[in-house]
Amino acid sequence: MNILYICDEYPPGRHGGIGTAVQLLARQMAKLGHKVVVAGYYDWGYKGLDHFVDNGVEVYRFRRRLSSGFFGKTNALSTRMAYKVLKASGVFQWDINISLKRYHHFLEEIIVKHAIDIAEVPDYHDYMRFCTVYTPFPELSVPTVVRLHGSITYFSREAGTNPPSFIKQMERDLLLRATGIFSVSKYTAVKTAEYLELQKDIDVIYNGIDTAAVSRPVAKQPGNVVFTGSLAHKKGIYQLMQAWNTVHKQMPEAELDVYGKGPVKKIKRFLTRDAKSSVRFNGHVSRQELMEALARANVAIFPSFAETFGLAALEAMACNTAVIFTTRTSGPEIIEDGKDGFLVDPANITDIANKLCILLKNEDLCNQLAGNGQRKAREQFDIALIAEQHQNYYNRFITA
Repeated sequence: MNILYICDEYPPGRHGGIGTAVQLLARQMAKLGHKVVVAGYYDWGYKGLDHFVDNGVEVYRFRRRLSSGFFGKTNALSTRMAYKVLKASGVFQWDINISLKRYHHFLEEIIVKHAIDIAEVPDYHDYMRFCTVYTPFPELSVPTVVRLHGSITYFSREAGTNPPSFIKQMERDLLLRATGIFSVSKYTAVKTAEYLELQKDIDVIYNGIDTAAVSRPVAKQPGNVVFTGSLAHKKGIYQLMQAWNTVHKQMPEAELDVYGKGPVKKIKRFLTRDAKSSVRFNGHVSRQELMEALARANVAIFPSFAETFGLAALEAMACNTAVIFTTRTSGPEIIEDGKDGFLVDPANITDIANKLCILLKNEDLCNQLAGNGQRKAREQFDIALIAEQHQNYYNRFITA
């Protein structure tokens, strides 16, 4: 079959979990002999080639009308101020209106050129963050399935806030028009249906990982703990810092490596003077370096408040590392508490500290959970298995 994936963050370049998941799946579908094309609507200043081939996957990047390297410097104060001004003034909305029409034509040309049978579209579209009025994603001329990675409405409601009503309507209409809908977790499926007041059926197909690529044997570093992810409140990083103060008192030889971008100075304020010396903030690193860090660690911890799937936790499991994940959202779908990892309430600082100390003090238990977790990752989440599930799902709509 000929498949089109819509993805606005396909690597290389700035990307998150959606980009990682789509690239891995697209490459695997190409290995299975399918024609795979990826096209995305890229933000102002996104770097990289407009057209390239990645391991058999043909990738296109559509540029918005207002494309400039200045807009790519998202961490600069001047850029952030410009974003606010241009959104408030209506310039971004004007650009989105023009660019989306051109993008729709661009996608239809790709559909014809590559004889696309089916398109997969995410529920999250970054351009919607800059909209000030209802501006829906264009409707495509081929069967279109929507994968739930976590929409703006989903994460807003999970955080206890409400998005603008027109954004909710845009995201709801995208799902109402879809030929099929599937989610990366049961939790996200249920909550999305609730938040967007949706009555349609939602299937569940988990994300996959390349277990062969992340499970190379590496010597463990005793007492080493790793956290990976954005350094944001929803990831539980502040609670982890407070819990680490207790861990450091009980086990002063233990070390915590933190990988990810965020307000490091603010986060360090939650550490005691003594505990600070045992925590390293490594920032953003290459994927290879990150996988090596996960493989070396005794424990990987992700005390998250908001997830849709839990790719980082699963990758750590594949690396033969004992994992502590969250009791909330999709956590219980990935880990069976006490069997192939531990689950903690991210709001319970005492529980986080206790679980860390239990694993760091009990090598046999740590190894047992790590081994069970690695087996689960290989047997239930390997990309080869997950790609076959996607293939079968797409065929339902192509042959209907």
